[in-house]
Amino acid sequence: MSIESLGQLEAKLQNLIDKLELTRMELEELRSSNTRLEDENSHLKQELSSWSDRVGALLGKLDSVSDEAEEVAYEQA
Repeated sequence: MSIESLGQLEAKLQNLIDKLELTRMELEELRSSNTRLEDENSHLKQELSSWSDRVGALLGKLDSVSDEAEEVAYEQA
């Protein structure tokens, strides 16, 4: 191999190494972002569950009050 060919090969290898390093850094960023999004998703699921429980409890109270109002109306009739 000539020196020129070795120089071209070295340049190609360096280019590949640079691309590999850039891809590795992007992967680290994506993993970090993914972890953050998974944590946020978990938190939002917990909030949704909490709100669902609250809404369910309020609907139960409304049903109870509605039933009591119907009983009072029936007794007065």
